[in-house]
Amino acid sequence: MAASLTHTDAKPAKRAAELETSRLRLRPFTTEDLAGLSRITADAEVMRYIGDGVALTRKETEANLQTIVDTFSRRGYGRWAMFEKAGGALLGYCGLARPAQSPGVELVYMLARGAWGHGLATEASRACLRYGFEELRLDTIYALTMPDNLRSRRVLERLGMRFLRADRYYGYACVCYAITREEWRPDASMYLLRRAKD
Repeated sequence: MAASLTHTDAKPAKRAAELETSRLRLRPFTTEDLAGLSRITADAEVMRYIGDGVALTRKETEANLQTIVDTFSRRGYGRWAMFEKAGGALLGYCGLARPAQSPGVELVYMLARGAWGHGLATEASRACLRYGFEELRLDTIYALTMPDNLRSRRVLERLGMRFLRADRYYGYACVCYAITREEWRPDASMYLLRRAKD
């Protein structure tokens, strides 16, 4: 959290775009990503602040992956699979989601433990915010995390998101952050949008 885990076929949506930053490539998930995603969600420390805070089985991850792929196919945006350009292994996800209980469109991300502490969540999130404001023309983007998830809270603050309130979402105590299109400013970091061909 700023990550909630939320599967169609191995084909991404026609309208789905890919994003590229200086170190990362973000592309739509496919069902072929199950093995890589399962390795990440099987780590209890990664899952500590996501959902019930427990590691997921491969079957649970498969169901979540199908939801991710279905949602992206339907909306043309969602959680992008995140890869480091230099290595190629799946690092996790970052993107924009709108679960039913959400205050609005949410920035969400989840990283493999080996990717922590290198600024990758911030780098990917900047690209997703930019996509949300420039391409989707969103007015506000929110982010939720658990109160004691200090690592995630620092990412949100580095992104310029401001604390709104503490509340309960999805049955969990959370803190809610937000940034508006007027408050957001693109920076000089590399951002490349690859539009899908129809």
